[in-house]
Amino acid sequence: MGYPRLVGEQPCVTADFDALNQLADYFRDRQKAKVAELKQAGTRVGFADAIPAFRGHGICEGDEWINRAVAGPNGDGDFHDGDPANQAPCLPWPGENVCASLESFHPKNAGTAGYARVMEQELADIGYKGS
Repeated sequence: MGYPRLVGEQPCVTADFDALNQLADYFRDRQKAKVAELKQAGTRVGFADAIPAFRGHGICEGDEWINRAVAGPNGDGDFHDGDPANQAPCLPWPGENVCASLESFHPKNAGTAGYARVMEQELADIGYKGS
């Protein structure tokens, strides 16, 4: 399963997020090459490319399927103030430190459903019918 491009073609924030989209392209190309190699060796495998399905749904686009930066914590499994400094991306804030949530730059519910549709289609394309 490949990564989508996270940010729309016309970014709405001043930060330069082109590197994130370039990483998605890089990983897609590397994964596709590995899948082709494995197929040639006789492994029954497929690659599900999420980039086309997420077009128009990145950060800064009309129907965002990806979270922007989200302040946390939003549950026990999230980053918390006081976590080891090398693990928690927290910023000093008056009265309490604000930590980035693990939800940041990850799919919203619509994005999770979009991922599922891409994977379901790839499984059907390779003939997978379940266990």
